Amino acid sequence: MTIYTFYSLGSEQSGIRLVDADWSDRYGWLAVQQNRNRMECVANGVVFRPAVAVRFPIIRWVDSERVLLADARSDGSGHNVFLIDLHGTVRHSFCGGDGIEDIAVGREGIWISYFDEGVFGKGISTEGLVLFRFDGSPIWKYHSHLTDCPMIVDCYAINKGKASTLWLFPYSDFSLIQVDPFTKTWKRYEVPTVLHGSTALCVRGNYAYFGNSYDAKEELYSWNIGNGEPEKIGRIQGTVRGLGPKETSHFISVNDDSASVHAIGNPSEYGARHFTF
Repeated sequence: MTIYTFYSLGSEQSGIRLVDADWSDRYGWLAVQQNRNRMECVANGVVFRPAVAVRFPIIRWVDSERVLLADARSDGSGHNVFLIDLHGTVRHSFCGGDGIEDIAVGREGIWISYFDEGVFGKGISTEGLVLFRFDGSPIWKYHSHLTDCPMIVDCYAINKGKASTLWLFPYSDFSLIQVDPFTKTWKRYEVPTVLHGSTALCVRGNYAYFGNSYDAKEELYSWNIGNGEPEKIGRIQGTVRGLGPKETSHFISVNDDSASVHAIGNPSEYGARHFTF
């Protein structure tokens, strides 16, 4: 297997720090950056400045005309998830809870996962993982709807699955879990110890890819789900996150001054399907 870096986004101006980014094959690059003391968003090189206060920003594409900007921390008294158009106008907002670890957007809604300060806090974040409608109302809550599933103490990583499903990798069980909010079903796979603590996850077909585990910082592993031992396949530096199945690339990485996407050449992902690079 080989890792290919297809695209990169760099900030060459002094005083600008890249905080978070997203990539879509359909919509292109999206980023949120700190320009001295001012936060600004960038969509394919075009800067816009939403009139919202966000201390710990997370940014994601919603569709070709909207982005999601969230603050990972909230005291519960105001909104911290904002749907914004590409001119910077807030079209909708809601309270997404405190201690947001990650966000994944699908046709079914907005998935929000939480780290331990949210899970052991107050409000919606105590669910560990929630699927929201685009108006901010919850559709599905992990702890409430899956009472027999391993508890989420801290949701280390999530990754959008096919259709309405989501993959997650929670502490302290460190099982790979797939949930379907509409059938209220789930599948669980025991994961080899070397992958425990991974904060980056991507699942494609028969394979799960894990990055930045407890014992292998910056290392990337491939694992045939439920079979055998993982294979070390490379390294990715920076803050790494798995991309959804609609994207050609598998991971996005963010550093202070650049973001890159990374594709893995694995012809065994979908059995007989072959890749050309």
